[in-house]
Amino acid sequence: MRSWQKWFLIAALTLFAFAGVPQTPYAAAADGNASFAPASLNELKDGTRLYERIWPFVADNLELSDEEAEAVTAENVYEVDLGNYPKGYTRQFISFIYNYEWIELVLVATNEDATKIVLLDRAASSETGDMFLNTAKLDFSTEDNRLYVWTQMPFRAFESIVELEWAGDRFYVVSHEYDDPTANYYMEKADLLKAKDLDGLIELASLDYPMYPGAYEESYTLAAPTLKLAHQKALQAHKAKDNKKAAAYLEYGLEQYSEAFGTWDYAEGKLIKEDIVGFADAFDADFRLTLGAYVGILNDYGYFLSLTGQNKKAKPVLANVVKLVPSRTVAYLNLADVEWALGQRSAAKSHYKIYWNQLGSKASSVAPKRVQERINSK
Repeated sequence: MRSWQKWFLIAALTLFAFAGVPQTPYAAAADGNASFAPASLNELKDGTRLYERIWPFVADNLELSDEEAEAVTAENVYEVDLGNYPKGYTRQFISFIYNYEWIELVLVATNEDATKIVLLDRAASSETGDMFLNTAKLDFSTEDNRLYVWTQMPFRAFESIVELEWAGDRFYVVSHEYDDPTANYYMEKADLLKAKDLDGLIELASLDYPMYPGAYEESYTLAAPTLKLAHQKALQAHKAKDNKKAAAYLEYGLEQYSEAFGTWDYAEGKLIKEDIVGFADAFDADFRLTLGAYVGILNDYGYFLSLTGQNKKAKPVLANVVKLVPSRTVAYLNLADVEWALGQRSAAKSHYKIYWNQLGSKASSVAPKRVQERINSK
């Protein structure tokens, strides 16, 4: 089986099959050309003339409505060479036709100028189910008397992979299977999350990116647990004095959360409250972290960045923290330390003072010595 290209789009479509195809392949020798490259009629010199002769014949035999017939153009009819021609016929053409209920593969044979046409077979389903899911996301190839077809549902990663054999009397199913790479991705992600394997989760994200994530509930339900696990592992790394790993863990978690809820502006420090908590009547409201929980993680991320010397990167993150939750006392200390390291002493002094004032009577016993020293410095 060939590897099938993936297409990017999102939502679900269920199709009812019109015609079944036998599962057991018929052992017949093909007289087709293995190197023949399928081509749509609009790529052929005589394509327009062929289309004008072939398509009315197909539309009439399939009893298509005018609207259904008009949807198929010369671009959607392909010349192929699957061999096993009827006597007196030298060319073969296929098309995938959607009649608003199912998608059907049609194979016809013609003589050289298509003045003689015969319908060879129609196929839509196997014992597995509908073979063709979408005409917009469809790829096919041929080899000898075999036809390989990949299709994918609109707005979803669910796909159908079919291998058919043309045996001269009809199509036979060699294989037909369904797959859903995105569903598989989220199943693996859920297993890794359950095992608390953050390194495995990071590796998974580096190897693959799910198609149409917004069409899958797991995109939302797994986002907050992933960020929480990343935070837990980051705190452990910080305790072990590996702040670089701590920052990397939180960056992974924040990115994963952003993919679900669109909080991409966390790095630029441009988040507002609604970006984080969403809206009460939104479908994803129950899957989000609270403002306090998210901002606490964001503060730790900025802090870990500062501990690894990434002060320019840390400043907008920490400035966003105090803007989102002005009562978060420790964030002013973290922000002031970063500004001090960047040489922004006036801003640093201002934030040290806010930190000191918010501590109140506990300031002299709780605040690090550097706070008063820097506030009083000239």
